[in-house]
Amino acid sequence: MPNRLVRRIAAFTAAVGLMVLVPATAHGAPTTAQATQTTQTTQAAQATQAARDTQGGTDAAGTASERQGATAERTTTVRYGSYTIPASTGEEHGELSNRIAFNVRKPCTNCFITSVKPNLVYEDGSNANVNTGPMLHHMVLFKGSATDVTCRLPGQRVFASGNERVESVFPDGYGIKVDSGERWTLLYDLMNHADTEKTVHIELTFTHESAFLSGRKALTPLWMDVGGCRGSEYDAPEGVSEKSWTWTSTVSGELIHMRGHLHHGGTTVKTENLTTGRLLCESVAEEGGTPEFIDLHGRTEISDMSSCTGEPLGAISRGDELRITSRYELAGHSHHGVMGIMVGWIARG
Repeated sequence: MPNRLVRRIAAFTAAVGLMVLVPATAHGAPTTAQATQTTQTTQAAQATQAARDTQGGTDAAGTASERQGATAERTTTVRYGSYTIPASTGEEHGELSNRIAFNVRKPCTNCFITSVKPNLVYEDGSNANVNTGPMLHHMVLFKGSATDVTCRLPGQRVFASGNERVESVFPDGYGIKVDSGERWTLLYDLMNHADTEKTVHIELTFTHESAFLSGRKALTPLWMDVGGCRGSEYDAPEGVSEKSWTWTSTVSGELIHMRGHLHHGGTTVKTENLTTGRLLCESVAEEGGTPEFIDLHGRTEISDMSSCTGEPLGAISRGDELRITSRYELAGHSHHGVMGIMVGWIARG
């Protein structure tokens, strides 16, 4: 999730504004993408696609569009990178801090994305996590042609993840629409707990289907942040603490899916519609749930955040007051630079 993201939003907005001037093949920070497409086609077609991807001669977005059949769901895995993260020094993590890559690869075009699963991997595809050093501190995909709903700035935040790497699966009948000619920008922050540098890829696995005859409703991303639009980070004191932010909705629709993001010591983050009195979603954190989320010094990181899915979770009307609240429970220490974020998706009415 975006460390210092909103605090630097003015700078990022300027960068997104440059996107329309960047040629179709241009990239900001050094990045490449590799895509493996698994489809309901013949083995021969799959082999042909794999060969094209290996040779790097076909853009994944164009390939997906060409191969889609009406309403047939596909799975595409896209890799961004590689990225070499510097080694840690003493108590200081190695870091690639808030890098931006323009016009990154999409899994498809003229399509609906029906699920997204984020990961951080080594070149051989094996998992890269804090038990061996690397940490996906955050990644955010932006659509430069759209305005963000909550902060009303250019560059709509389409999808994001922290190191918890939670998959978002949308219910039947809904999806994130990817239009023809749409360009994505990637913001990423990678950390390294190990005393040697690590080379990794950000990897996203998408399921998607053609928009032609799909019948799905397009979802609008909704970004709720306890820091509001001024800055995502804050300091959590020792003991139990909560922090909230309230936003007056500028849109109407039905909230379909939502999930949260917290740092070490975070326990829950929730969003309520104060106008209707309805709890829309409460996301509960798991920390150090599996060995790969325990770092080389024995410290735990958030390993899962529960998500909420419904048809709908609740209705939202223009003018409704929505409040997000994060809760931290810290024993024996305070925690600098924590976050409380929820990403939701609305079917607008």
